[in-house]
Amino acid sequence: MNMQEGPWDKGKAESYARWAKIGSRVVYAPFARKIVKCVAPLEMGSTVVELGTGPGLLAIELCRLLPEANVIGLDPSGEAVKIARENADEAEISNCETRLGNAEEIPLASSSVNLVVTQSSFHEWDNPQKGLSEVLRILRPGGSLIVKDYNRDWLSKWKRYLLKPFHHLEMFRFNFSDVANLLREAGFDEVSGEGNGLQFLVRAVKR
Repeated sequence: MNMQEGPWDKGKAESYARWAKIGSRVVYAPFARKIVKCVAPLEMGSTVVELGTGPGLLAIELCRLLPEANVIGLDPSGEAVKIARENADEAEISNCETRLGNAEEIPLASSSVNLVVTQSSFHEWDNPQKGLSEVLRILRPGGSLIVKDYNRDWLSKWKRYLLKPFHHLEMFRFNFSDVANLLREAGFDEVSGEGNGLQFLVRAVKR
């Protein structure tokens, strides 16, 4: 993968960013609130990382809810990182940083992060097991990972038939059990979450 270009070119990144921004308050704000409720209160100076940040809208919502934290939005697409930075500046968010990088090679020091989140990007990771090992490496003891992605169990035969003309069904790559097992294999503890609905949610802790 070309780290400067990433999987998304300028046109695709801009198109996705426009649609995502329209639904930001419906999609990203509620998830950000749920994340904050799922984890212990963060201390001043804590670090939060969003993997696959795209246009940075979830990172921005987390910045609003966690003003004491430094939030880093990471994405393999240079165009997405540029848009995320522009969105953070437009929102006048000062505790948001954007960086180029992917889950399999996270450009952060070991045991330096309190919380890692990813929404709707896990199915795009080239090597999920390596990515989870990288997350475990950068998390501090007691740090959490929260994964939200499209649920294969939700995609019944008739839904697959209806959605196939409109969606890339490869996004329904995992279910809750798949990810929970991968997390345990990577060395995470206290794996929990929700496995029903269009998207599953998994939370795990590093001990």
